[in-house]
Amino acid sequence: MKVIFHIDLNAFFVSAELLRHPEYKGKPVVVGHDAPRSVCATASYEARQYGIHSAMPIMQAKKLCRHLIIVRPDFEYYRSLSQKFFNIVKRYSPYVEKASIDECYVDMSNYIEERQIQPYVIADEIQKSVFSEIGISCSIGISPNKFLSKMASDLKKPMGITIITKNNIKDVLWPMPVDDMHGIGKKTAPKLKEAGILTIGDIANGNNYQTLKTILGSSALIYYNRANGRDMRDVDYQPYDPKSVGNSHTFERDIVGEELLSQEFKKLAHSVSKRAKARNLISKNISITLRDNTFHTIQRSMIMNNYTDQEEILYAYALMLLRESYNNEPIRLIGLTMNKVMPRNQVYIQTTIFDKHVQDPNNEIEKIVDEHKDVLKHASDLLKNKDQVKS
Repeated sequence: MKVIFHIDLNAFFVSAELLRHPEYKGKPVVVGHDAPRSVCATASYEARQYGIHSAMPIMQAKKLCRHLIIVRPDFEYYRSLSQKFFNIVKRYSPYVEKASIDECYVDMSNYIEERQIQPYVIADEIQKSVFSEIGISCSIGISPNKFLSKMASDLKKPMGITIITKNNIKDVLWPMPVDDMHGIGKKTAPKLKEAGILTIGDIANGNNYQTLKTILGSSALIYYNRANGRDMRDVDYQPYDPKSVGNSHTFERDIVGEELLSQEFKKLAHSVSKRAKARNLISKNISITLRDNTFHTIQRSMIMNNYTDQEEILYAYALMLLRESYNNEPIRLIGLTMNKVMPRNQVYIQTTIFDKHVQDPNNEIEKIVDEHKDVLKHASDLLKNKDQVKS
């Protein structure tokens, strides 16, 4: 029988900040920008007692808790801790599916069978290893499949371990309200309740299937099966393969004018280039996003001449797209994305003598040029000197 763990770092961003700010322990803390349009990325358990939760607007959170502590996010720091977390988990099994920066599914079947060890014992060991090595607690759900394990890990936080099996599903899962079922969104839950489907047990009840189908459509069978403890999905442990690298930014106040937007796109080009280089990814497909103050969104993309990760080139193409798309309306959000990214070592980059700004430090010719840059000159520089002599 399969044994699947779902491991979830508790209030990850806030917990990470508490490692750097121990003076905030026991206090209501959120991670986010203290700005009118910002939202809470994560809330501490103390903040949650005031009704504050992730994705809540910061302004609303401040009204609920006047002494709320707001910490600016540091995603590079969070990513480094996340990698340490996944490295710890992979000591126990190579079959790890990253669900997000702070959670994963792990197929522990082989590990447990080979060592003849109880799942709870190994879950307790993982919890202690994570806490001792990175200082953050985690909750672990254990079951025969991904859905039940995800549901189980949410039941005891922080630092909880919960096991759901087919023997206890009726007692543990079925009494829970439909709102708590993983995958049921805020818009769907009220429709189910209106139809008299109030609990997960009601979703599992075959007598309600036709009603379920009218609300959930083709997804009804999936939720019916999951409510009955059936989920055939395997843990997808293939390496994460990003298809794009991008950043967006929401302004505190709407921005008007191409010049101001150009400055902001320069900042985005810097951050996107930095992230792409860190992952050794390049692309020749770029897109921008513009969202105005009526929430109308424009997206424009184009193919660049060559694959790149260079800030200056990304910025130049972003400006071209901006000038084609912008009509001087107030803008509340912009975005810049490298699409269809590929690992640098899998792409042959054809450069020309005119690619002055694109340099590969591993290219022997460019090394020579760099070493002798005081002697070697570009043709354009020679022409400039000739013109100066004429004048």
